[in-house]
Amino acid sequence: MTVFQGTSFSPDTIAMMTRALNEAVETLPEPVSSGHVQTLAKNIVDLTSQGERDPERLKLLALLALRSRT
Repeated sequence: MTVFQGTSFSPDTIAMMTRALNEAVETLPEPVSSGHVQTLAKNIVDLTSQGERDPERLKLLALLALRSRT
């Protein structure tokens, strides 16, 4: 996937991003579509690439971005 080309994160940052993604997915109604999970993940990676490191903010901002797309 070229969208993330050149992006790298520390193991701690990846763990924080994973936590934010998992918590965001848990808030979605069942069944959760793979497209929604992919969109959340992309939003979290983009936000983290821009310097955001608060998992609660990552979760909230990713969910808001998802909501604005649907």
